[in-house]
Amino acid sequence: MLNDPNLPASITPASKAYGGTKWISNGVTQATANEIFTDIQSIFYQLVQQTNGLISTEDPLTLAMSPQTEVALTATNTFNVNVRDLLKKNFPKITIKTAVQYGVITSSNPQGIAAGNFVQLIATAIEGQNTGYCAFNEKMRAHPIIREMSSFRQKVTGGTCGAIIKMPVAIAAMLGV
Repeated sequence: MLNDPNLPASITPASKAYGGTKWISNGVTQATANEIFTDIQSIFYQLVQQTNGLISTEDPLTLAMSPQTEVALTATNTFNVNVRDLLKKNFPKITIKTAVQYGVITSSNPQGIAAGNFVQLIATAIEGQNTGYCAFNEKMRAHPIIREMSSFRQKVTGGTCGAIIKMPVAIAAMLGV
């Protein structure tokens, strides 16, 4: 879901009052709650544009990001409302998921993204058609036990096909938060 070549291009976050485009820098939230929410609105706008208006704020959506980026959702505005509350109010069926693969590559996160923190907004379905799913060729298979002189061995195999994306247009992303 991160590097499928059929996915639409990622958009760039807006410049922040403190400078740059990052939400968090060196463990400190640099963007205001309103700036973070505006970036997420921009991703939603991109999703609406890509689907020609087939997505609305009432549809089930998944906001995917790194655990470090999720900390930015606790930023609170002057009315004592944080970003997570704004999301739940404006997108009632949104779910927030985290995975380390959405973070920037570091020595402690070698499986991240080189260009910066990544955020995706995924519409679960468009007009009843699922956006995608994870596929497995076999979940797990145990091979016969091999007897040896003073031990036993058994091979176990399993595999995955990864994410099967049926509707790439239902995924919008922002890179560099």
